[in-house]
Amino acid sequence: MFCSKCGKETAENAAFCAGCGAGLAGGQPAKKRILSTIAGIIEIVAGVLAVVPLVVMVVTMLVAEDLPSWYVVFPIVTAILSGLAIIGGICALRRKCWAMAVAGSIAVIWPTTVVGIAAVVLNVMARDEFERKPKPQ
Repeated sequence: MFCSKCGKETAENAAFCAGCGAGLAGGQPAKKRILSTIAGIIEIVAGVLAVVPLVVMVVTMLVAEDLPSWYVVFPIVTAILSGLAIIGGICALRRKCWAMAVAGSIAVIWPTTVVGIAAVVLNVMARDEFERKPKPQ
């Protein structure tokens, strides 16, 4: 069940929320948490697959002699976005830090546009699956 006051998931038979102490008589039944899981897997796989062109770019830079100076930017951007996608995927799988999960799915748009858009949509739809901090009283 989810606490109707703070949104924290609790055991089905609990009488009170472990997060805020509120009574759980009006709690909601636990929802399936599949959207954030799918989004997280997509982000991690796409982030890892983006490492392949990164390796190709670095090898090209080492072998080729007449590359333009701006060519160095692409491996750097790809490495940053791949890392961001993997971290965002981990956040989505753990259902923590929704903003980071969305940022990771946006980073997936660089190497795989259609898959990245799907990950963004899934993360936005899964907003309620992520942990919410209780409001200060």
